[in-house]
Amino acid sequence: MADTILKLSRGLVRIDTNNDFRSDEIHYQVTFTFLIIAAVASTTLQFYADPIQCIQPAQFTDGYTSFARKICWLNNTYFYPQTYTRLPMDKNERQQHTLRYYQWLPFVYLIQAFFFLLPHLIWISFYQKNGLNPGLVVEQGKKFDEKSNTGQRIAKEVERYLMCRRLAQCKKKLLLRSNIHQDSPSQSESLLPNVSFRIRYRSSYVVSLYLFIKVLYLLNIIIQVYFLNLLLSTGKYGFVRFGFDTMKYLFQSTIRERIVNLSYKHQQLFPFVTLCDFHIRELGQDHYYTIECILLINIFYEKIYFAMWIWFVVLFVISLISFVYSFCLYVPFFTRYRFIDKVIHSIHAKYPPSNPTNQITTNDHEEHGRDLLDSDKRRREFVNWLQRDGVFLLRLLYSHAGTAVVVQCVEDLIKIWVENYEDRGKLGEKLLKNEFEFSM
Repeated sequence: MADTILKLSRGLVRIDTNNDFRSDEIHYQVTFTFLIIAAVASTTLQFYADPIQCIQPAQFTDGYTSFARKICWLNNTYFYPQTYTRLPMDKNERQQHTLRYYQWLPFVYLIQAFFFLLPHLIWISFYQKNGLNPGLVVEQGKKFDEKSNTGQRIAKEVERYLMCRRLAQCKKKLLLRSNIHQDSPSQSESLLPNVSFRIRYRSSYVVSLYLFIKVLYLLNIIIQVYFLNLLLSTGKYGFVRFGFDTMKYLFQSTIRERIVNLSYKHQQLFPFVTLCDFHIRELGQDHYYTIECILLINIFYEKIYFAMWIWFVVLFVISLISFVYSFCLYVPFFTRYRFIDKVIHSIHAKYPPSNPTNQITTNDHEEHGRDLLDSDKRRREFVNWLQRDGVFLLRLLYSHAGTAVVVQCVEDLIKIWVENYEDRGKLGEKLLKNEFEFSM
């Protein structure tokens, strides 16, 4: 069912989904599409149906009847339960029960949809500033073929990204040392790194940005619930309480209690029967009227916002679990090590000891490469070399392209690491001289 909804939303809204995970697509694909459909449906009902019908005095002509219906739709109506025997005479007291939302809800749906899309726009705007495009890497991974060199190309891309981080970190240390020994303030200021450089030397930039986007998804839900609680409220009754009362109405009430709730609590937020005050100017005098109206469109809004209330609760729980799960996957070392260790065991399964073709490195480093399968210390050093961003990219590739391409990619990364970066002395010389060759 979830896959069907995702396919429908992807067909309606063309957004690249290769650069994050399924839990994120629920925000900017499923929820975004639902709100756009709600906006179109509510606009259609307002313009092509009769959203409001009012009881007219007997002396009203057709012109007066049309005027009264339109003025009651444009000016906000207000709600009092039918249990009230007499309406208050004070206009200010009546205004406290005014419904101010029903004309503007199509625009509210569009604003809500934009804010569900906004975190994804921030994500795709900022991760590219770090010199890495996960979407393109995943797109390459989906075209993986054992006969092609796709795994090698992705491995070289990961290597290029990781070593750009190392070069930037080395440059940062050299700049800081130069600033300490610098006497001239003007020369010191010229050596300060710019914004792009500050981004590039952070080894966990992509992971930190991704977790920040996860927090934005959570904050977006909380802020939207608070906003709807203010917009839809009539008096002290708001969106949050409406959801709880509706759940109670559906699952916990007896038939008698349902009738009471339907006539009072259940209709405080989206009442079907409202009141409208207006006056008509005639020669020499003004005539004031208070009439009852039926807001047919509130039947639609009531169902939509109850479904939205349930969806927001489910989405908040999913987003919270997703944030905690993502934090545990990428921040602690042992979870990153466990993932790479699992992939290395898959490589070991490809090359059993009895197989004479057991090679995961070049000939000069064949023994060291095989030792990596059995040496816990060297595996830890390899995971440290990948850093959090490297493991994030491999997990993203695993989620979208499958296991085979990740196994091949890690196998090639092991070769690269053993040949060029395991010896820290050689790595230090390359960092100082900036002697790197990333092309195959």
